[in-house]
Amino acid sequence: MTKKFIAVLVVALTTLLTVNMGVMAQEAPSGTLLGTWPYVLPPDHHLNSFASQGLNDNLGILYRPMVELTPAYYLWASATYEGFLAESWGFSEDNTAFWFTLKEGLMWSNGDSITADDVVNTYAIGRVLGWSQFTYINAVEKVDELTTRFVFSAEPSLLAERLILKEPIVASANYGELAAKAIEVVASGVTRDDDAWKNVVAEINSFRPTELIASGPYTYSLADVGDAFMTLKWQPNSIFSDSVNFGEIKIWAGETEVTAPLVLSSELAHSTNVYPPATIDSFVNAGIRITESPRGYGPALLFQHDVYPFNIKEVRQAMAHAIERGQSAFLTNGIGATGTIYMSGILDSMASNILPENVLNELNRYDFNLDGASALMEQAGFTLNADGKWADADGNTISVEYTFPADFADFSAAAQDATQQLNTFGFDITPRALPWQEAAAAIRAGDFELSVWSWGSGSPFATTQFFGPTRRFNYVALADGQKGMNFPMQFEWNGEEVDLNALILNVSTGIDVEAQKERAGTVARILNDVMPFIPLNEMVSVEPINEDLIAGIPADGDPIYTNPGGDHFMIYLVLNGVVSPK
Repeated sequence: MTKKFIAVLVVALTTLLTVNMGVMAQEAPSGTLLGTWPYVLPPDHHLNSFASQGLNDNLGILYRPMVELTPAYYLWASATYEGFLAESWGFSEDNTAFWFTLKEGLMWSNGDSITADDVVNTYAIGRVLGWSQFTYINAVEKVDELTTRFVFSAEPSLLAERLILKEPIVASANYGELAAKAIEVVASGVTRDDDAWKNVVAEINSFRPTELIASGPYTYSLADVGDAFMTLKWQPNSIFSDSVNFGEIKIWAGETEVTAPLVLSSELAHSTNVYPPATIDSFVNAGIRITESPRGYGPALLFQHDVYPFNIKEVRQAMAHAIERGQSAFLTNGIGATGTIYMSGILDSMASNILPENVLNELNRYDFNLDGASALMEQAGFTLNADGKWADADGNTISVEYTFPADFADFSAAAQDATQQLNTFGFDITPRALPWQEAAAAIRAGDFELSVWSWGSGSPFATTQFFGPTRRFNYVALADGQKGMNFPMQFEWNGEEVDLNALILNVSTGIDVEAQKERAGTVARILNDVMPFIPLNEMVSVEPINEDLIAGIPADGDPIYTNPGGDHFMIYLVLNGVVSPK
């Protein structure tokens, strides 16, 4: 061995040792971010990124992006993306594909490099699970170690760009074997109706990783999940590990009733829960700051369309007229909500950007009108009986249950107000409170008569806006055996056979914004007429910020507050180190 070789080897080993010692010596930042999310407890709680009661349910829109990073983050004020995992992205020159390139040197929490293989494997699993991205793309290809190409099945799509850049990427160390099985079953030529395909889906849903491998600066294990709170712990390998200012995130379990006292006792720095007006006033009186931003949704009255008489369009229309939506808004969230105006399936705050002006002017606004509601009930074959209840020709009254999630103050209030207003009109509805997980499961199973959940979306694209609840809680987008609202998506409208599911999926295809508006207008007209659900109101997120616990929150009016819930401002502020412990 030559002296020159020995010298080079010593330098190399010294450099490697120095780098490794630097990583080991890196210390977690001090301080704890005190937040909240209604997670479930183990053994129901698990670490699968794809399955129900995994990361999506237990970390939600606010905390999952701090554990599993997305390629980019959307800034609504400027309508631009800022790269997280992705260094660059765009459409191919011939517009047949979309691509993005990862930043160099990205690492998972276990020390593995983040590469295009992780992206391909993420989408292999997403394909067999029926992700909406595959409405627009038909292939996901590795170009090189850092670049992935998404080939369009038809037209290029701006919506596909958003869906791709917002999808968290998962680690091949956990999901690589499942991805290989997914790739194999797709290549075999079978369809999602075949047992081979279903078996892979079942295996994905039943998978329980023993370790959460994170790309974000925080991770956790099931041992970190307690009855009262769970703790996300800082890890040193993320691109954001050096920028975040909190060593851990303590997430209190629970919804409004549980968290309101925690805000007042300075055990919560920030909460996205919905609080009634009196509680908001108590926060303000205690000197706690309130921020406002779009929630990107509101509560909707959902019908089980197999239940008579909710399968009759005129009855649904009458109910829309019989609910005073301004009252519904105030009781849902005080000044943080407004009654729905256009009844289009698009949030009113975004309707003028997504729908043509002539369509907005044509829509039936279903103003509060009891006489009009009564006329529609009579048209449907109902009359008021001696007890003041609407009864059909056989004397049957509308005696049903309205289930709602007891833990959600907004949905609970909206449901109970709608019950009271409809009973005053002549229905016989009994409200029934359920834990939120049970209420959501009952909707998916179709085990309800009337219920409440969200409508609309914090998305600039009509297809995504129309998704909930018309597709989200309907048989076309649910797991096998789940029927949800069971609203038939193929029917005759204005003398023509329409496939509403196909129309919704097609609305945001292409890159011609005006053409997208016209297609959105058609879907809005249909929803406005057939009324498969009643969009009660649209909510603003009125969120307490305890500045005795957290510093650096931007001033009111900052452009970051235009971001709705799905692109929540706190994700950006935490990861980029804008906020810190007080």
